[in-house]
Amino acid sequence: MKLYYFSSILILLFIPNFSFLRSPISEKELVIFRSKLVSRLDQCTRWRSELSKNISRTLDHFLMNSNFDEFRKAAIDLAVDRYPTSVDCLDTCSEDIEKYKEYIKMGMTTIKNSLTELLDEEQIHQLHMILDKTQRVDLIQKGLHQHFHGISEKRREELLSEFFATKPYRARRSTMSRTIAREPTPLSPEMLSWQTTRHKNVLLKLKKGKSSQWDAMNVIGDQYYHLRRSVRVLYDPQFMKYCNESLLAIIGNTSFTQLEEMVRDSEQLEHIWNKYQQIIGYLKNEEDQLTAEHYGQFCRKIYRLLPIEQADLMSWLSPSQRFRIAEMIQDPEVDDSQVYEKLYEFFNKASGDAKDEADEVITLGCRKFIAHHLGDQLAEDIEDLRVAGGAGSSHHTAALLFSKHYEIAEAGELAHQKRIDESLSICKRIYLDYDGSCFCNGRSNTCDPKTHVCQNCTGGTIGYQCEKCPDDLQLDKSGVCSTPLDEECNCHNHATECMDGMCQNCQGNTIGDQCELCDVGYFGDPTKEKECKKCPCPKNGECSYNTFSNIIECNDCPKGHIGERCEDSEKSYQPYTTEASTITLVDNQL
Repeated sequence: MKLYYFSSILILLFIPNFSFLRSPISEKELVIFRSKLVSRLDQCTRWRSELSKNISRTLDHFLMNSNFDEFRKAAIDLAVDRYPTSVDCLDTCSEDIEKYKEYIKMGMTTIKNSLTELLDEEQIHQLHMILDKTQRVDLIQKGLHQHFHGISEKRREELLSEFFATKPYRARRSTMSRTIAREPTPLSPEMLSWQTTRHKNVLLKLKKGKSSQWDAMNVIGDQYYHLRRSVRVLYDPQFMKYCNESLLAIIGNTSFTQLEEMVRDSEQLEHIWNKYQQIIGYLKNEEDQLTAEHYGQFCRKIYRLLPIEQADLMSWLSPSQRFRIAEMIQDPEVDDSQVYEKLYEFFNKASGDAKDEADEVITLGCRKFIAHHLGDQLAEDIEDLRVAGGAGSSHHTAALLFSKHYEIAEAGELAHQKRIDESLSICKRIYLDYDGSCFCNGRSNTCDPKTHVCQNCTGGTIGYQCEKCPDDLQLDKSGVCSTPLDEECNCHNHATECMDGMCQNCQGNTIGDQCELCDVGYFGDPTKEKECKKCPCPKNGECSYNTFSNIIECNDCPKGHIGERCEDSEKSYQPYTTEASTITLVDNQL
């Protein structure tokens, strides 16, 4: 339900016992009071998940944006016939709704609190855990904005800045998660028979480092996610069964069915994950919550429900580099291409571990992003072309990627178009190493600025790089598309026309139904697609190739003359001086 899951988590984290003071009210009092009110209204309307999506989302919007009067009135109208007890529950919230409205009217008289007064160390730590697992800065921002709703916009921004300035307690998080979460159900050896030596070595290194079983599960999930589809299809049934059974056991059939319906209805991935977080937020104990969180992180890779954002592709940047990129984005005189060039510059300047991390983030991130938005097959085709390399390969892959992207976009099948464009631009510049150049096999000098496909191809050619002909034509030696010969003809490239299985107008001094013979007075092997050469004999006489002496011999000398090329007279030496009289051939000249 939108961002409701996030505030649900925050509600569980942020509600200590507190006695309200009267005027003036502090920010802490306001936040706690609102959280309790949201929780009460939510408990009164647990039936919201049974409503249509539009109605349910409208109610969620009212609730999480503190439009409590609108929420209560709409909920009562919906509940009056089907959920009478809900109406009574909602009525008990009226007084607190009015009280909250009075608190908001106090405005600037509200007493300020620091972040550490509003959130304790453990709560801040939990938020950093979520940020670390999801890498979604935007979700943290939205969640905190929702949690601090009622506090002025300016103060909320100040508190957000204070939160991001805090440092996560990574060591403590790791210890706590391993202590509380139950161990995962082991994967059978058959399920892992796809692993290569490289895969196994990564896990062995984890084991030596005394990582938890959940750490290993996350690595296996990543490895499986990046397998080729032809391999995954063999193992998907086993992994799907494993995840289905694991999730059913911990969140129950009703919640699992809700998630299934969202997947079938092609809900946005962030909505599905938000719903899952809301579900585990209602589990009874922390052990169940954390175990469900681990299974969710693993199984979303198996289900291929991983959203990739632009921020994910830039997570390798140093703080100073991020600041520089942010400055450029805010500068109206800097266009997008300059931002991507700066990213490319940072990427090329990286070295050692930083370079390896950047390369891994970009490569894996872009493959995930392309697979998610444009399909697994396209992602695999692009990766194969990228690895193969070759002249113009970066242009080819960029044209393939962006032509497919805009084809889907124009069909209206892509949400968040601007975000996708930005991420693809990063992938184009760094992952594909494409600098915008045009490689059209010498048949064009211009490319479409959006799709990068070559334009105005000469010789009737088509394709991303003017590399092929339409289906009914073939590319000849001159680079022109022409009508193909009859399939029954094999003219050895000495004719372009065929009729009733016979080559017409043989060229290159050739003759025969298939242009397979040399004309009278010429020698050579036309079947090797080479022209026949003139015989070195007087009066255009015929000749033949002597395989023993490896030379050309004239077949019929004029009367009174003898010799291999009729160069000797029967009575006296009278050589004929022909241009080819001294030719000696080798096998590859025939």
